[in-house]
Amino acid sequence: MSDEQKVVEKLIEYGSLDNEDQKVLGIARLAADQGYDKLSSLQQKVLKPFLSKGCDGVENPGGHHNDCSVVLEGLPLAEALDQQSYYGALLCRDCVDETEQYAREWAKIQAE
Repeated sequence: MSDEQKVVEKLIEYGSLDNEDQKVLGIARLAADQGYDKLSSLQQKVLKPFLSKGCDGVENPGGHHNDCSVVLEGLPLAEALDQQSYYGALLCRDCVDETEQYAREWAKIQAE
């Protein structure tokens, strides 16, 4: 299974394509069922804009946003889509680590 197919499956699973044109959803379902590589170049072109997304970044406890500029594609995007409901945002690995660090620091402060 290609990375693109994994991303398309996650996009469908989490409803990320529900508000798109039915053509997009139909092509995405075809990619999920038969493989992204089986799509025509025109069909792949329709899905291409959905196969990369910018990281939402995180805000530290002081309210400063890190302005992350990572573009998620392939497996990192599939992972971010899986974790989006937990973290409340589409995050790259570094931003997940930063979020977890803030949570550990806050837990430590509360324990003191």
